[in-house]
Amino acid sequence: MSLPTLQIPVYELDLFILGKKVKYRPYTVKEEKTLLMAMESNEEKQIFETSIRCCDACLVDDSVKVEELSVLDLETLLIAIRSKSVGESVELQAKCEACEHKLNLNVDITKMRVEENGEPQDKIMLDETYGIKLKSPSLDSIYLSIINKTDDISSALLSCVDFVYDETTTYSFKDYTEKEKIQFIDDLSVENVKKINEQFIDKLPSNVIDLSFKCPACGKQNEKTVGNLLDFFT
Repeated sequence: MSLPTLQIPVYELDLFILGKKVKYRPYTVKEEKTLLMAMESNEEKQIFETSIRCCDACLVDDSVKVEELSVLDLETLLIAIRSKSVGESVELQAKCEACEHKLNLNVDITKMRVEENGEPQDKIMLDETYGIKLKSPSLDSIYLSIINKTDDISSALLSCVDFVYDETTTYSFKDYTEKEKIQFIDDLSVENVKKINEQFIDKLPSNVIDLSFKCPACGKQNEKTVGNLLDFFT
């Protein structure tokens, strides 16, 4: 007689960019061990690949492909899986704004919210002839940036470009090699990069958690908003 198979609970989650609900399950003990081994390696590529495989395994929805999710939606999904797998509370080190005293806080990651930073302008003219169409960063573009070890500025731009255009032609970024795309980004003027950052990248929505705590050293009440929430997952 074989051992019984236990039913794993399934949950629903709203993904902001995708604009729909998806179903997911917590990760198993085996998957958790794999994640921990990846984290201990301190290798960005291995951590990224293992996290994506885990996320894909936990996604109970055949209509959604993890590799096609935006980075914002992936972050939302990863943190939701983490909260249902090992707990909703994580420890975070915070610093008082007044006296810079450091203290550890228990943060409820289910209090995460999407912060909208304005209306991103996804079409920007680079000069009198050429414009650029931008999109929310996707996993495949982030992965290529990790593989090619591009710097932070180039990585952010590479992950957002959909296509370049003029009056008669559209130049789809996906049709060019990584070397050609990096060369295009490197040839942009400082003014162009500033315009893309201010009008698009800086206005993309982000996941944040609001913190409120009283400093035990000086007594100041602190109100903060923190991002980079994937650090909670890892």
